[in-house]
Amino acid sequence: MKFNIIMPTYNDSDSIEETIKSLISQNYKNWRLLISDDGSTDNTKEIIEKYLKNSDEYDYSKKFSRESQIEYYYQENQDQLNAIKNVSHLIDKNSLVLILHSDDILDNENVLQNINDYFEQNNVDAIIADLPTMNENSISLGIQKTKEYKRRKYIPVLQLLWLGRNLYADTFVAKEKVFKTQIINNYINWNTPFWLNYENKIEMLNVKKVDFFIIRYRVFEGNYINNEIGKLNVINGELRTAINLMKHYNILLYKAQYLLFRLLNKFKLNYIPIYQKKETKDKAKIIRFIINKRFPEINNRFLKSLLSFYEKNNTREIVIDKINPKDFIYYGKDMRKFNNDLLNNKLSNIYDKILDEMEKGFNKIIVSDEEAKEKMIIITKFLCIEPFVTIELA
Repeated sequence: MKFNIIMPTYNDSDSIEETIKSLISQNYKNWRLLISDDGSTDNTKEIIEKYLKNSDEYDYSKKFSRESQIEYYYQENQDQLNAIKNVSHLIDKNSLVLILHSDDILDNENVLQNINDYFEQNNVDAIIADLPTMNENSISLGIQKTKEYKRRKYIPVLQLLWLGRNLYADTFVAKEKVFKTQIINNYINWNTPFWLNYENKIEMLNVKKVDFFIIRYRVFEGNYINNEIGKLNVINGELRTAINLMKHYNILLYKAQYLLFRLLNKFKLNYIPIYQKKETKDKAKIIRFIINKRFPEINNRFLKSLLSFYEKNNTREIVIDKINPKDFIYYGKDMRKFNNDLLNNKLSNIYDKILDEMEKGFNKIIVSDEEAKEKMIIITKFLCIEPFVTIELA
């Protein structure tokens, strides 16, 4: 099978060459690399161009051609999920899709061969694996274990119990059809776990954990989650995941079960939660608990408005007469732009209005036309209130 490998990059000139070398050294040669440069300001482009033009530095089989297998695309800085999304339409049909970040590497020269063999022999949507880790100098740090994937009815409940944080690894290889029809929407557009669908009903992809390594993950102080904006970006997806699951499940004694699950998880023991298949009762308490795990002090306007919305729980309707066509509509992949706009008081009027109304609480929005309704669905989904808001035409 052919591999389509998407490599988002931003100012990774110190590591991207090692990443590319880990790919071109693969014994399995049927691959295509789509490099999506998210507005790098260092010499990333110059390093990549060497691999596009210079064909004498390495010894390749006659079937290998850099110019046909490595493609470079540049965009103004929009964050990594947009960098992935903006080249996704180039993916070949019936291929296998792997996202390889430009500070990580393929674990060994047989990775692609091992993946290909597994998909040839097993009918699965995607695979995940344990993650060997390394530091900034590519020195091994150990192995980050990934939970064994189980396709059970209680797993989405555990996802809610785990504060909306991904139970499994974000590193995966998926079939092209699954990637385009489901993963782009879940993982990229809305920054939620790739393996879980909750739009109409709760569904899990057919995923298997393999017994070989795929990616060697680089850990350093500059990692995305180790700064304030990174945490704000991440918690939006976590809250969206948890709140959507609250529409379907009520976990009894949430905090106590969370602590028990966390304890058993450390000892790699299975835990089946006690829950009811109905809407969560104490949404506000659980949302505050989730937020406080990342932000002990809630000072962010979005987080404060969100918490107030669920605490007030008002049966009130608001009217939105018009949405300015020039207003930027945020998806989960745009969380960094949203946070920057919020911190710099650059949000458009519609988001200012909805955040203000969330402080008071409501459960219905009246809009003027179908276009406004479609936009309002996206707005409320981004702001993590859509499952509990009715949107109607005037």
